[in-house]
Parts: sequence; structure tokens; C-alpha cells
Amino acid sequence: MKTSTETQGRAVASIRGRALYLFAALALCGGTLFAQSEGRWEASLFGGGSFGTRIFLTPSTASEIGDAGAYGLRLSFGVTRHFALETTFSHARPSLTSKDAVSGAILGPSSPVDVNTYEVNGLFGWGQGRTRGYFGLGFGAMHLGLPQELGPGTRFTANIAIGGKYFFTENLAARVDARYRWRVTDSRVGTTVCDSEGCHVFTTNLYSSAEVTAGMTYRFGPGFEGSDGSVASSTDQRNFWRAAGEVALLEVLPWSFNRFIANSEFAHISPDTIKANFETGFTYDRDHFSTNQSSHPYHGSLFFNAARTNGYGYWESGAFALVGSFLWEGFMEKEPPSINDLVNTTLGGMTRGEIQYRLSNYILDNTASGSERFWREVGGALLNPVGAFNRLLNGDFTRDFPNPDDRIPNVLRFAGDLGYRHISGEAVHPDQGVLSLGIVYGDPFQGAIEKPFDTFTATIELNYPGEALVSRIDERGILKGWELGDRTEAARHIFFVSQDYMYVNNESQVVGAQVFTGGLLSLYRLAPGLPLFTEVSAFAAPLAAVQTTNFLNPTTGRNYDYGPGGGFRTGARLFAKDREIVYLGYGVAWTDTAQGISRNNVLQFFRATGRFPITGALGAGAGYGWYSRKTSYPGFFEARKTQSEWRVFGTWAFL
Repeated sequence: MKTSTETQGRAVASIRGRALYLFAALALCGGTLFAQSEGRWEASLFGGGSFGTRIFLTPSTASEIGDAGAYGLRLSFGVTRHFALETTFSHARPSLTSKDAVSGAILGPSSPVDVNTYEVNGLFGWGQGRTRGYFGLGFGAMHLGLPQELGPGTRFTANIAIGGKYFFTENLAARVDARYRWRVTDSRVGTTVCDSEGCHVFTTNLYSSAEVTAGMTYRFGPGFEGSDGSVASSTDQRNFWRAAGEVALLEVLPWSFNRFIANSEFAHISPDTIKANFETGFTYDRDHFSTNQSSHPYHGSLFFNAARTNGYGYWESGAFALVGSFLWEGFMEKEPPSINDLVNTTLGGMTRGEIQYRLSNYILDNTASGSERFWREVGGALLNPVGAFNRLLNGDFTRDFPNPDDRIPNVLRFAGDLGYRHISGEAVHPDQGVLSLGIVYGDPFQGAIEKPFDTFTATIELNYPGEALVSRIDERGILKGWELGDRTEAARHIFFVSQDYMYVNNESQVVGAQVFTGGLLSLYRLAPGLPLFTEVSAFAAPLAAVQTTNFLNPTTGRNYDYGPGGGFRTGARLFAKDREIVYLGYGVAWTDTAQGISRNNVLQFFRATGRFPITGALGAGAGYGWYSRKTSYPGFFEARKTQSEWRVFGTWAFL
């Protein structure tokens, strides 16, 4: 017979579970998601539910903020057809309840807690007509009316949002919205998980909560495009159910392998583990650096391409990656959900997934036949396996039909360097062979940037022997660019915003991050056939991973720390006859540790490369690189770590 406490707990879990499934369902309703309204204001009144989680845990006591009604006001402005800025005020008054950490028995009376949230969101939407939708990212401040011993009342908060609107008239709409929020707290114990290898403490500096609301929206100004209720025809043939089914398959297949073949402890999930996950909220996990910073972005690229290869655009596919990651973290692991995995899987999956999508499309040729067609299909499948799966379902492997209009970029440059590098200092392997592969896809100065990643660059460096085979991956795609001035001038400038994936592994820096960059690209025509490209930019990393020690920190279970960061970089590239002959680049970044053993990090790099054509596509080159990391710790001093290297190589360029 269940006790009243158990019954209450299961009821709360059921309510919370339904809210989370609604959150996921809204995120995956891609078949009916549409765009914002440029240059127009909207006001929304809403009401619904707020769903809290645990905020304090000791061996004897667990305190959690409960579920309650929520209401508030939103005001938004459509900056472009696909992007809006929105401010939100939300209020809820749940109860703070303390329970016995072991038995779950309630300890004393509950007390009400005021939860006031003030935030600004960027909303990304698409489409037109009566039904519209969006997903968003935002930040602001959340006030919790907590006892003083549980920390300061007002702290920074961030959120992800998914929603949709249906317009009854040209100005009046019904709106549904689901948000998951993280509020900064003092570092604390999130939960303890015990398995066959012992008990592990998961710490966090976040308080997680969810909010699901519905309400009415009024838009000021003239009616929307297609006010008769029509929806613009689409040639991309979106297939929502297939995309959603493939996301589900990408959840079930790796979980099944981990559960039934590898018999991994974290895959032994149940309704109780799911309930425990959301009672704890988001923490930081203890996984290996390469798992978090490489494997999770790759998994995210599969979620992304489940949508991208079923007709969805960049931002829509990003929503699928976000939901795929959210479902995995909350439901498919016994360990508590990880904020670092959510960031890496979503943002890294978008960057890596779009590059894989575009390069596979370039390799594929729907008009080819015979052995050429076979090898093109194999190459496309290696780059984009989910895309190959959909081509198999569609019968596109052998079918002759037109290629996409955007298959060939306005510029495509490929360079491969193979040679020798020497690392100075006390490197374990000072002498190494090195292979560097680089791609430039599109040129912002030769055509308008109409879609995200119409222009991108990607570089990977491999070395052997060494502690790690991959020493650097740098992938950058321009989301939007604005020409400043006349395109016919000798000096041209473009202000750009890009989304980047960064992975560095050398003697002084082991760093991984998802990055947003904004800055100025410039083109100077020094002489006919001799252009100089320069960049000056600033960047922000929502959550960067930096290896700080050679031992596992018993608190985090890792030898690297997590924290937000930002910095600046500048660079110059000189071309002769469409081939890069000189490159210079410098960057500096600061990270503030949110979870780990360090206080902060300062990272720098300088790289210089010269390439000299010999004959045809062949050439030779040399380069120099310098990297440094200065980490500050609260309890001890560590000297700056540096690595300098020089290299010589042969090079091959494809234009």
C-alpha cells in the first residue's frame, strides 16, 4: 500500500512529466512552425503552470520548490521576418517543502515562495499565414523569495523556449509557450548516484524549472502576409513525422546498445530515474573530455540532420537537435541531466550538422550514374549518414532527378598540408608528422549571404605520434552578414555574425567550446589577383571546457573545468591567384569557471603560415604557432603553460 507521501510524489512526477512531454511536443511540431512579423509589436497575456525542482540537498534534508500556477506579460518586436526580440515578466507562488532525503517524509510545514522572472529572448521563427511558431534563447534575472541560508534572492537566469501562435484575425492570436529555465545558485550538491563502481556526487550551480503557458496575443499594425489564412507553398517537402521518428530512433538505438550490449549502469532507466532526474535538475557530468566536446556534438549533428534532410531549414533543424538532446538528458540516462551536454549537443550539432549537410550535398550528384554515382553516394553517406538513410527511404540512391539549386557554392577551396612539426619545450612527442585539411565554402564578398552557412570554413589537424590524434578542429559558419558601403569600392567591409565549433588539444591548451562571433570582415584589393582579407571580431562562449589539471578532481570527477567566456581575435589572409599564400592570426579568450577546481583561465594563440606554389596545385610551406594558458586557482599558484611549434610541409590546393 502506497503512503500519502509516495502518492503525492507520483502525482507531482506525473504533472511534471506531462509538462516535459508537452515541452518536447511543442519543440517537435515543426510541421506548423512559421515566421515572425517584421517591424511589428506584439503584446501577450498568459497563464499556466510553473514546475520547480530541488534547490537544496544534504545527507538528511532535501528542499524543493513545488508546482504552482504562473501568469505574466510579454512584449515583442519583429526585427526581421525570422527574428524577434521579446521581454517577459512572469510570476508564480509555489511552496518550498523540506523532506527527509532518504524516506521522502515531509519535514515541517511548507512555506510560500515568490518566483519573479524578468528576461529577454531572441525568438527564431519561420513561415507565414495564420499559424506561426518559434524557438528561442534568452537570459535575464530570476528572484526567489528564499530563506537567506539558501542563497541570494536575485540571480542570473537563462532559458530555452518553444511555442506557436494561431491568428483568429489579422491581429488577435492564441499562443502556447513552453520554457525551461536555469538560474545561477551557489555551488551545491545536486545528487549522489551509486552504481557498481561506487557512489558519485554530482554538483551544480544551477536551479532548473519549467513553465508551460497559454494566452492571447495582440499584434499592433496592419495584418500579416497571407491574411486569408493561406500558407506559402513549400518546395522542400517537409516530412515532420519521419524527422520526429528518426530523432526517436537516434534516442533508442544508442540507449539499446548501452543497455543490452554494453550493460552500462547509466542506461538502466525507469520511471523512478526520470523522476529523480527532474527533481535534481541540470548538473555537470563527469564524462571524458572527448565524449563531451566531440561525441556529443556529433550526436547532435545526427538529430539536426534528421530534420535537415527531411526538408527543414537551419533554425528549424536546430530545434530538433535541442529537443533530441533534452529528451536524452532527461529520459534516457540514469544520471542527472547535464547542462554541458545540452549546450554541446545542440549548438555543436547545429554547426557540425550543417557543414556535413552542405558538403554531402556537394559530393552527391543526382544526375550521375555507374561507378561515379556509387562512390558519390558512399562519400555522402560517410559525411551525413542520416541523409543517406533518407535517400534510401526515398529511393534517391539510383534515381535520376535534378540537383538542389544551392548544391554548388560560389567559391570552394580545399587545401591539404602534409609534413613535419617540432614542438619545443618538454613535449612527450616533440617530433611529429602532421596532416592539416582545410575547406573554404562560399565567399561573402562574391554573393549575398541569404541563409546560415552559405559561407563557412572548416579545418582539422591530425598528428602522429602524440597524446591525441586530433590536435585542432575549427568550424565557422556565417549566420548573417551586412555589407557596409559600396560593393564596387577597392576596400569592402562586411559586419557578420557566425556560429563556431572549436576543439584544441595540445601541450598547453585542451579546450572545447561552442562559440558565437561578431565582427568585421574586410577585403582590400592590393593589386589585380592579390586580395587581402582581414578579420577583427569578438566572440562569446556560453560554456567552454578547459583542462586545468593532470589529475581527476574528486568533486567533479574530471580534469577540466566548465565556465562561460569570451574574447577577441584578429587575422589576415593574403591570396595570389585564388591561393592563400600568407596567414597571420592572434586571439585571446577569458573563461570564468562555473564548475571546477580553477577560478578562471586566460588563453592565447598566435599562428603564422606561408605557402609557396611550385607547380600546378602543388606547393610547399612553413608555419609557426604559439599557444598559452594561464589558470588561476583559489588555493595554489600554477605558472603559465605554453607551447610553441614550427612546421614544414608540402601542400596541395583544389580550387
